[in-house]
Amino acid sequence: MKRLAHRQRVYVRSGRLPSTTGGARGVRAAVAAEVHVLLRQVWKDWQQYASDPAGPASAQQVEAALEPFTAERAADLMGRLATECLVWPGARFMERAEADTVARRVAQLLGPDARWWSNLDPELESCWTGVSACTFDMFVAGTDGTRFVALIQVGED
Repeated sequence: MKRLAHRQRVYVRSGRLPSTTGGARGVRAAVAAEVHVLLRQVWKDWQQYASDPAGPASAQQVEAALEPFTAERAADLMGRLATECLVWPGARFMERAEADTVARRVAQLLGPDARWWSNLDPELESCWTGVSACTFDMFVAGTDGTRFVALIQVGED
């Protein structure tokens, strides 16, 4: 995951979920909590630029924003967010082929039964639920029930 990060634009987090997650609902809440931890890290870097001084979404608000994704779509979105700037189309952080290779490998490591989410509306590719307090943010997160990964890109125009 660290290969997909880009200084102060693309943030990543991965690790083990708490062992007390309890069922599908608990796993979803645990992933949302891990995304929230990542958002607090983002906030440290972005609070002076953020469009909403109230700060990032709570873990419960992140959970409400979770839209289910297939592993294939999640890997594609991870590659895209690691590569292309949300604010300035055409600005690149890394080579897309490398990002796609890493993102597919991450999805493979979590396995075929992994669950994936994003704050991107799966039907409307241009709509998402903001969670970072910045004008632009998009994330993807996944878990196999034990391990999790999360990647978020943020920006202000």
